[in-house]
Amino acid sequence: MLHNTKESINFWVGYTVENPIVHEICKFSLEEFDINVMPSPGYIEKNTTNPFSRTRFVTPLVDAGFSDSDWVFFSDDDFVFLDNPMQLIDTLDDSKVVYVCKHPRYTSKAEIKMDGKKQNNYMRKNWSSFMIFNKKKFPLSIKDIFAMNLKDLHQFIWCDENDIGEIPLEWNWLVGEYAEGNENVKGLHYTLGGPWYKVPYPSHYNQKWKDFKKIYDTCF
Repeated sequence: MLHNTKESINFWVGYTVENPIVHEICKFSLEEFDINVMPSPGYIEKNTTNPFSRTRFVTPLVDAGFSDSDWVFFSDDDFVFLDNPMQLIDTLDDSKVVYVCKHPRYTSKAEIKMDGKKQNNYMRKNWSSFMIFNKKKFPLSIKDIFAMNLKDLHQFIWCDENDIGEIPLEWNWLVGEYAEGNENVKGLHYTLGGPWYKVPYPSHYNQKWKDFKKIYDTCF
């Protein structure tokens, strides 16, 4: 088995049963770069917006059964990637526990999401939507993850601030929250609702998702 090469590093993507096409298009965008994509396990619990709210944090534990690489990626399913995220591997410091895009604290422009659920504002919002875990440094067990308050997991209370590395925001560009027209965007995150909804949150970035969907439809 390859050890800690880009070919051996997996990328786990959330999977929502009600909208499987969202996962498929995110996966398709990553496979354009020959990345091995795995569906994140799900777990349904009350007051969550998706079935991988908690299980995203088991990614480094589960991946140990599939790869002996030191690093593993996770993202929500409502992404498309315009560039190869594996290039980030060369920039990582193996003393860090996890890498994220450190979004500044913000109040969302939408009070209600496209799926009808309330938009919650909190410290470190969306940091956990795209993560690169250091499997050797990850401190939590399965028991810890399922015992911990979900908010504490997403706010990285379990990790010293100095152990959280930073990925440029261009890799987790919040569509509808951040400015339109950034030519350096590498990962589009349709956090307010994308074009798979009948009435998506308005953005010219919606066309990027539609373009991937059009190519996907010709392939499958």
